[in-house]
Amino acid sequence: IIPCVDSYTKVDLRVLTFDVAPQEILTKDSVTVHVDAIMYYKVSNATSCIANVDDYGKSTRLLAATTLRNVLGTKNLGDILSERESIAHDMQVSLDEATDPWGVKVERVEVKDV
Repeated sequence: IIPCVDSYTKVDLRVLTFDVAPQEILTKDSVTVHVDAIMYYKVSNATSCIANVDDYGKSTRLLAATTLRNVLGTKNLGDILSERESIAHDMQVSLDEATDPWGVKVERVEVKDV
């Protein structure tokens, strides 16, 4: 590191949790539900998370809230109540795919409360 030329950024490589705020979602059968979730993620590539996105934590959290609304908006109320595990898996795969270029690995998503 050369002083006055290079910058140093410390990146936490531990698993981080994010409690997705309750989202008001209109389901496929026009029922309004409030759903919240928890997302577990970690930095898999520190260079990419600094170079490819402005704020990897905030970007990942916003993407989680948007993905929750998008995934649940395509489901009926009965499907949401009965298929929580498959919904969580679909969200995890979608989030992990979207955050891979940022150097972030989404390890797990849990739908908490419907």
